[in-house]
Amino acid sequence: MYKVSSDRFLGYTYENMQNDLGIFARIFPETIQIDSMGRTEDNRELYHFRIGSANAPKKVLIFGGIHGREYMTSQLLMEQTTEFLMKLCRTRCKEYEKIMEGKAIHIVPMANPDGVTISQMGAMGIKNPDLKSMVEEIALREGGRHPQGNYFNRWKANAKGVDLNRNFDALWENCEDAVQQPSRECYKGQNPESETESRALAELTRQEGFLRTISYHSSGAVIYWDFYQEGELRLNTWKFAKAMGEITGYEVLGKNGEQSSGGYKDWALLKMGIPSLTIEIGRLESPLPASSFGEIFMENRGVWEEALAGL
Repeated sequence: MYKVSSDRFLGYTYENMQNDLGIFARIFPETIQIDSMGRTEDNRELYHFRIGSANAPKKVLIFGGIHGREYMTSQLLMEQTTEFLMKLCRTRCKEYEKIMEGKAIHIVPMANPDGVTISQMGAMGIKNPDLKSMVEEIALREGGRHPQGNYFNRWKANAKGVDLNRNFDALWENCEDAVQQPSRECYKGQNPESETESRALAELTRQEGFLRTISYHSSGAVIYWDFYQEGELRLNTWKFAKAMGEITGYEVLGKNGEQSSGGYKDWALLKMGIPSLTIEIGRLESPLPASSFGEIFMENRGVWEEALAGL
């Protein structure tokens, strides 16, 4: 089986993802459809791909890498894609053909490629000189005269210093924003969907009419499912979360601690009425060490299948 690769020093990079997507397109041209939701401020593609018919009545969205330092979620999604495609395309694999009847799975493997690059390479990874200067200014303000090492490793935001998972229209106005300016983390932006990346995810969701969504984050080995939803939506989301908890072994919790607003999952529940989860992989501080990937991959085997089969 083809295995996705990662840089032994940097982790899973945007360039690794591009290479793997090219391989998928060559090996599975009839099965996977790859496109772009647009380009970031630093001119990186926001890749999206679909497995299944564009006209499928039942669609699921799974995405990762919305926080820069959480790039292992992108590696996980690409490895899950490899395994799923191999099973789906295997001769006489009736089980997977049945799972996919009338269904499609949409994947955004790296929703914040600029942020991932900053986490891995620091400001030197940014090509646009104005953006690079902005990142350097943030780093000097927050990290001191020599903001190296852990400062950039822990970068969550995009290249404009906005935490994308606080940038959605879900009680955004109530979202705590202690920094109130571009930052490595926590700044919610000037208004909901102010950022190219968050707006692209929201537009994809509005366009496709997903029946379920999963946002992969790190870390904590927990699943969040609650955001003020009521009635049938609340029951369906709880059942979805419970099933994923049984598969992964992760604890199923309610809201995301003190700051539970402005996130994609929150918006998908509150504004779109879609049963939606945040799955937090890993048990160590992000960025997760490469040594944890094998265990995380095994814990998340079956997530795609359950997301589709449960529709």
